[in-house]
Amino acid sequence: MSSTAEDLMIDPDFIQFDASLEEVEEEFEGAENTLIVKKNEQIIGEIHENSLLKAMIPEEDLDEQSVVGVLGISYDSSYAPDKAEDLMNEHEATVPLDEPLGEIALIMHREEVRSVPVVDENNKIVGVVHENAVIEHGEVS
Repeated sequence: MSSTAEDLMIDPDFIQFDASLEEVEEEFEGAENTLIVKKNEQIIGEIHENSLLKAMIPEEDLDEQSVVGVLGISYDSSYAPDKAEDLMNEHEATVPLDEPLGEIALIMHREEVRSVPVVDENNKIVGVVHENAVIEHGEVS
């Protein structure tokens, strides 16, 4: 029998969109590797711990060659993170408790996210599934 979101989920770690970078860093101290970003009570994205690399680059070194070399992605030259929302990967993807592992993997791939919140029948977040749990419990076809 294939694993479901309920089998793979752990308690979610949340942060508000307007939290300072210091608050983001503090929140990661007790978190898995991803924070779910909320605005009011709506999910608006996620911050993976590797996103903190962006905040650690000295502003004078923010040129495309050095940033792409460090992060492996393109960037906006006006980028200067200030709040949680500046670091987040924007998405609203969620899965129900009974979502099968294969579908979770597909959603993560399609949405380019590293975790996905799990919601109950009342659309309340009850957990989060991280990519490492999907990979650990999945089978390559």
